[in-house]
Amino acid sequence: MTNARFSLEARRKEIFAVYIVARIDSPLSSRHREFCLWLRLATGTGAPSMDRAAAAADPTSTDADVERASPPLQGEAESLVPLLGAREQEVGKDSKSNNIYSKAPKIVLCLVFLEVTAFYGVYLNLIVYLQDVLHGDSASNAAAVSFWAGASYLMPVVGAAIADSCWGKYKTVLVGLSISLAGMAVITTSATLPSLRPPPCEHGTGTYCAPAALHQRLVFFAGIYLCAIGIGGAKAAIVSFGAEQFDDENGKNMAERERKASYFSWYYGVSNLAMLTSGTLLVWVEDKVSWGLGYGVCASFVAVAVVALAATAPVYRLVPPVGSPLKGACQVLVAFARKVNVRVPDDAAELYAEEHVKVASHHPPCELLEHTEQFRCLDKAAVVTSADLEDGSPWRLCTVTQVEELKTLLRLIPIWLTSAVYFVANTQAQTTFVQQGTMTDSRIGRGAFSVPAASLTCIETVFVVASIVLYNRAVAPAARRFLGRAEAFTPLQLMGLGHAAVIAAVALAACAEARRLANVRAGAAPLRIAWLLPQYVVIAVSDASLSVGQLEFFYDQAPETMRGASTAFYFLSCSLGNLICSQLVTLVASVTATGGRTGWFPPNMDDGHLDYYFTLIVGITAVNFAVFVYLAKNYTPKRVR
Repeated sequence: MTNARFSLEARRKEIFAVYIVARIDSPLSSRHREFCLWLRLATGTGAPSMDRAAAAADPTSTDADVERASPPLQGEAESLVPLLGAREQEVGKDSKSNNIYSKAPKIVLCLVFLEVTAFYGVYLNLIVYLQDVLHGDSASNAAAVSFWAGASYLMPVVGAAIADSCWGKYKTVLVGLSISLAGMAVITTSATLPSLRPPPCEHGTGTYCAPAALHQRLVFFAGIYLCAIGIGGAKAAIVSFGAEQFDDENGKNMAERERKASYFSWYYGVSNLAMLTSGTLLVWVEDKVSWGLGYGVCASFVAVAVVALAATAPVYRLVPPVGSPLKGACQVLVAFARKVNVRVPDDAAELYAEEHVKVASHHPPCELLEHTEQFRCLDKAAVVTSADLEDGSPWRLCTVTQVEELKTLLRLIPIWLTSAVYFVANTQAQTTFVQQGTMTDSRIGRGAFSVPAASLTCIETVFVVASIVLYNRAVAPAARRFLGRAEAFTPLQLMGLGHAAVIAAVALAACAEARRLANVRAGAAPLRIAWLLPQYVVIAVSDASLSVGQLEFFYDQAPETMRGASTAFYFLSCSLGNLICSQLVTLVASVTATGGRTGWFPPNMDDGHLDYYFTLIVGITAVNFAVFVYLAKNYTPKRVR
């Protein structure tokens, strides 16, 4: 009898030990079943345990009686053992999958290079094609290029919304690049077939250029707008698609998080390298060889990108869309408006959390957010009332995660606006810095050769790529060793460096311009163009720091339903910054020229005061930097449960 009880107890311990190992290593779907099994064996509940207890209490019972009355422990224990082997196979499979997934970001960066090279191969020389081939007038050409560029930078918002709400990022990128390929084919056909182009200009007693016919313009513009829709729609989705290939477990895996941060910097470096390739090689082919061949190369790049993306589909980690990025925010606002007079409880545990949800009316996000105290009035949308128990509508009662997603969006908007103001200063490298360069002596190296002022933007691109390589290969590893942490610099710190560096860059431009004007008015030799190199080097560091930090920051902090749209914020900030800059120049030129004065922007820059304008930009960006520092210090990051 005693031996039987000892044998039974020993088996229970064996089962318990096997269960603990299997419980830790088994998938979540099987844990509940195994726990119920162990609980029945350990507590002796159920009919078999009653028989076992009766047999044990009977003084006439034998060990065999107890064994017969016991449940089939050996069989149930053996049912647990395969979990260990299955788990080992699963670990091996996961290791192999991780090996495959590690290749995905590199492939995405190659696709980015092809996409950006093709896009700028059309964009950088578009106004020249409209003027020299389609024979349009200057005003209509400039307006057409500006409108097309605006549409191209607006489409990332649309593409990101589609990726987040219904298609997912992989499908959005694939469809977008396919549409772009169709557009590139139309452009190449238009530039190749004589029937789709007006005849060349006639150079006789006077130059006569026949304007393009309506059908010729329609075919060409249909092609470029297909490119705007396709590449523009895929542009934001491909950034976040590459970031999805890193599983950092909501920031808990610091090594993977650091690799993801490195991905954003390499993305920006590859984009700049692609722009440099377009601005040199492709533009040269289009101008000097053939427009049809140049556009054909662009089309072939997109074709390779489409084929490569489709062929490498098994390599990628695909994250399904989690719903409309705006629907949840609208539900919170509507629910808040309905409960504007409701009191928010002191204990956040009383709010409507995900574990209270009985029937989900929409696909819930995988990411569950913790409650924060900021914007506490919005918590009214998650307060449970008697009417909510009867209705149960998501437009009346929202979860804590939905409320926190809206709070996160509200925290991001002010920081995004500081980035838009930053690009007011950043865009000077493509505008006033170039104008400043045209007024200098372009000879360098003791007059051995000259550098066109417009080429300085290519030099900036080279420095951007160089600074990114230097950061990833030297600065970041050294910072990690010095700080003793996996993350070298936070995204907000990188953005802060970008804000500070752009102030220094424009200040250097102001000093260089003041010196140039002093030389002109003193009758001295003109300033050499080499004096402008420091401002281009500093603004390249600024551009790389802020752009990389902004892409990473908005991707990490944006709600899960807006991961694609978060990267579109970058393109929107660039667009808004350029718009503000154009209006600022117009305003400054008109105000400073009132009363018959020369103003800061006269036709002859030697008579103006571009240095004063640079000083104004320094003041604006300094105030913007102070606002950014305040927002960054008081920013409440999202916390994932």
